[in-house]
Amino acid sequence: MIYALDKVAPGTTNDDTLLYGVEVKFYNMEVEVDSHLETCLKGLYIIGDGSGITHSLSHASASGVHAARCILAQ
Repeated sequence: MIYALDKVAPGTTNDDTLLYGVEVKFYNMEVEVDSHLETCLKGLYIIGDGSGITHSLSHASASGVHAARCILAQ
């Protein structure tokens, strides 16, 4: 990947380069959940990036906290 990227961005394969990586996200899948992040299957909660709802690490982790609080409140 680094050598292919070097063709687009010359200098990427420089000896001083420690690591280059590409982050790719696809947001086309979304699981239908209620406000508690529970699916139509009672007791099945979808949190984090698996839901297709969150778009950042902080949002994904917060969704787990939210779902846990909802479960505890029952």
